[in-house]
Amino acid sequence: MADFTRLHSHTSDPEEADAAMAAAGGRFAFAQLPQNDFSFDVDQAIDPSFSVARYAIGGQWETSGDFDDVVIVNVKTDVYRWDIDGERGFGARSPFLIRPGHDFTCFAEDSDVVNIFLSPQTLSDVAATALGHEGPVVFDSAQTRSPKHAEYMMTAATVAAEYMESGTFRHPLVRASLFHTLSLAALNCFSLSTDPREQAQTPTAQLESYRRAVGFIEDYASLPITVTDIAGAAGATIAQLHAAFRTHAGTTAQGYLQQVRLSAAHTELQVSDPATTDLADLAGRWGFADLDRFARRYREAYGMHPAVALQD
Repeated sequence: MADFTRLHSHTSDPEEADAAMAAAGGRFAFAQLPQNDFSFDVDQAIDPSFSVARYAIGGQWETSGDFDDVVIVNVKTDVYRWDIDGERGFGARSPFLIRPGHDFTCFAEDSDVVNIFLSPQTLSDVAATALGHEGPVVFDSAQTRSPKHAEYMMTAATVAAEYMESGTFRHPLVRASLFHTLSLAALNCFSLSTDPREQAQTPTAQLESYRRAVGFIEDYASLPITVTDIAGAAGATIAQLHAAFRTHAGTTAQGYLQQVRLSAAHTELQVSDPATTDLADLAGRWGFADLDRFARRYREAYGMHPAVALQD
């Protein structure tokens, strides 16, 4: 295996935490809850085939986003609630899976978390060799098959974190063995999809699904539509929908919906009366529950705080 890199980061700024997650191939927006001291510490060892990261996140906090890799989240603390495309769970000592292109949100408090990052391609290679599984690996659910599988996955992740923290991870043979163990743990602890509808669409079918989804989003963005609604309108499964948006828009269906709503909020701001407009209310009407997160995304898109845009 090739050389690895080691990353350490500490911050009390949610935006810097977003940047740290971006270094791991994620697109996230952290938000600390009012009157809480937020802190973010990460120690991550990165190999070209996989990586291991340990996070200590202080205070009450929430985040949303997605990853490019298959990510197995192993939470060692008690308060951790998550939602992935409508599938919900409690992460405490119960590992769960974030699949590429699936939108993830969570609320947590004083968290100790170990994440395992596995490249979809290398995971597919292991599945082909070890299980005779042909084609891309698609998982049925974010949750493990059983409590015993959860316990096994948690143990494997704990050992991986110990290897990283002790320095043992730097040895190529150890990393190769650990990669194999973690890959097989993921493939055995989480159910693989056998539903033919979850298989990849043809390029023509994928483009047609994408166009139908975009039309639906642009027509109904002001209504409480969900990813499930968009998939239904596109005639695709959620996995196929995310693949279509990744290919043609470089984001997820949820991400595209947020872009359209952000644009609508921007248009509304330009014609609103500063004396009577409540920014938090405007953001909420367009689906942004947290004003700070809305402001950060607005600034990323338009180069200014929405309060400044409102006064112009």
